[in-house]
Amino acid sequence: MKKTKFMTRLAAVVFALAILFAMSVPAFAAQDLTNGEVGGYTTADTQNVDDKVINLKKEITVYNPDEALVYGPAITYTYQIEPASGTELVTITDEVRDHASNLATTTTALAGVTTGVTMTGTSADTIAWTNADILNASTTGTANYKDLTIDFSNVVFTAPGVYRYKITETATSYITSGVTDGGISNVRYLDVYVMRSASYTDGTAATQWKVYGYVCVNSDSATTAITPSSAVNTVKTNGFVDTNTAENTSTADEYRTYNLTLGKTLSGDDTMNSHKFPFDATWTAGSATGTFQFIVEETGTAQVASKTAQTATTTVNGATVAADTLYKVGGADAVGTTDKDGTPSIANGGTIKYIGIPNGTKVAVTENNDVMGTTYATTATDNSAAVAFTGGTAVLSSDSKTATMDPNDTAIYAQAAAPTNDTNVAIQFTNALSIISPTGLAFRIAPYALMLAAGVSLIVLFIKRKENDATDMI
Repeated sequence: MKKTKFMTRLAAVVFALAILFAMSVPAFAAQDLTNGEVGGYTTADTQNVDDKVINLKKEITVYNPDEALVYGPAITYTYQIEPASGTELVTITDEVRDHASNLATTTTALAGVTTGVTMTGTSADTIAWTNADILNASTTGTANYKDLTIDFSNVVFTAPGVYRYKITETATSYITSGVTDGGISNVRYLDVYVMRSASYTDGTAATQWKVYGYVCVNSDSATTAITPSSAVNTVKTNGFVDTNTAENTSTADEYRTYNLTLGKTLSGDDTMNSHKFPFDATWTAGSATGTFQFIVEETGTAQVASKTAQTATTTVNGATVAADTLYKVGGADAVGTTDKDGTPSIANGGTIKYIGIPNGTKVAVTENNDVMGTTYATTATDNSAAVAFTGGTAVLSSDSKTATMDPNDTAIYAQAAAPTNDTNVAIQFTNALSIISPTGLAFRIAPYALMLAAGVSLIVLFIKRKENDATDMI
């Protein structure tokens, strides 16, 4: 009987030691955070040995047709952390392969202890993207990240185990900022693996515990249950980011931008080739109505009067961007504000390009004829397609494809709809001097033609007179 009791106690002790040894052995070095059993502490999970500070990532995928740097959208995300409850407290199993003891461990998730937890993004419990942020963009989309830091240093846990937290994200208006909600779940579950620290018997209440690992998962299912059997709806992630696995596909929030190039052609008026005609680009509300900032590029005889250079070196996704390499117009440019385009002026052959305009923003472009005593026939093309003028003081043709611009007249082309695809929009204005001017002369070159004709006539008369004089002498 005594031997039976002894063997029973010994087995219990061995089992307890095996469990403790399993929890104390670090997993693997890989920190991939993809695939893996839901809730399992596998190579796809992040080790966090003796560190109570956890970083989750928030991603916005940024698109632009030029693979360019662009300025960011104005959008703020707020995060709430609370204990998981009810069906969210699932059974978590660590597979045999994850432990040197060759024993699988199974436990039920504990409700997270939130007292003492602090979250910090760009400020307390928020991550803000602003028009001053510089982001990487590409035609296929480039991920740009900011960290949400969760600190458990002051948390007093009650026992070793896996504590489950529910983190919920909310955002300011997507439409206003030009950001598209990518469709991923706005809820993340954070499993925090806790064990006793070396100072358990003599440390303070908080230092008696250490966090040795964590697993972040999201669920796209309609229920709050996160269980191994629902893996088709659940995926491991390193935060509020894009995921793409065999079990689950979800897309991060997206910021899609387009570029606008204004160009100038002068026809039949070589004397004014170097003259910079004043333009005005007015941004109007499409689906994006908030503030935005764009990068400005000039080519040829074009000028943006009020552009400013980036003044300091910065880092974008780990890459250094040198100072004075990006030019922008003023500060953050809101729809309808002054100094919204840098007061552009363009001469023959020049272009001004605005890079990083959020899709859903429309533009109206105005040209002003400030050449004294000259009338132009003005046309415009939008990426090789004829466009119609919508207003101004110029006389418009019946189909509005051509504007007769007397001095000080304006011609306005406004987009009927905002671009919906991240693309390059090119609007080319052509001023042709080919109409009757108010003076009654056919062209500006007419006086020179008349002078030439008069000179030729005098030469002909002189030759004929010489011939007549020679005849008379005979």
